[in-house]
Amino acid sequence: MKLMFGSAVGGSMMTDLEQGEPAADNRALVPAGRHRRDGQVLPPRRRIRTRKARNARKAGRTTSPRRVALLIPAAALLVLAGGALASFRWMLVPSLVLGAAGGIWLIVMVPGLVPDGALSRLMMALLAVPAVATAVLAVNASQGFVLEMRGEVRSGVVARVIEHHGKTTSYECVIRYHGVTKAPGRLDCGNSDHVDEQVRVAWDPSGWVEPDFAEANGTYRFFAILAMGSEIALVFLGEFTVFLGVVLRAARGDVARATGADGRPGVASAG
Repeated sequence: MKLMFGSAVGGSMMTDLEQGEPAADNRALVPAGRHRRDGQVLPPRRRIRTRKARNARKAGRTTSPRRVALLIPAAALLVLAGGALASFRWMLVPSLVLGAAGGIWLIVMVPGLVPDGALSRLMMALLAVPAVATAVLAVNASQGFVLEMRGEVRSGVVARVIEHHGKTTSYECVIRYHGVTKAPGRLDCGNSDHVDEQVRVAWDPSGWVEPDFAEANGTYRFFAILAMGSEIALVFLGEFTVFLGVVLRAARGDVARATGADGRPGVASAG
């Protein structure tokens, strides 16, 4: 009996120690952890750090609006550089890597800051337009620059127009020259070209770039100006997308806090 009584008293003392300490008025115990007044003792919940939570926090740091805004000019420069290098035959793979890295990052990461799905997809489509235009115009500018600076020009006549059918229709012109020359005998052309048309062909003897029909001197400058204009539009649109995402997220946060404050249950004051 003594042993049982001692065990009961010891168990009661341990329970009291586990639940908490006496209150100031010595009328009740103040339990520890999350609890309701005079209710069951609930231990505090422990945060379990999972791989998913760590990845979410890491992604949040990576997609910081300030960091994205600072990286937009660099990504747009990659698109421009990739387009400029694409005209050189031996730089095709590096140009594709550079252009794809900058373009995909701009089109995917930047609109991802916009919380609204439909608006995010709209900004994705709008960013794709100047990105593609920048790359294409940069290709024409660099090709024209090389052909004008170090290329040779030879006059000829279109002997035949070959039409190729596939997913799209393309045309190839067979050129006939007067006399012996190393100029290319075939060139990509359009549906407006016809047989017996007088043409001037420009090509690079070293084969750095693809040959093309000769144009007026300084035409590459026109393409270069357009490429830079598209580059500026791409950067401006990207920065605007980041600003729009920050504003929308802040507005949603304010609405959520206001809703939480209005729906918060009242707390009864202690008597």
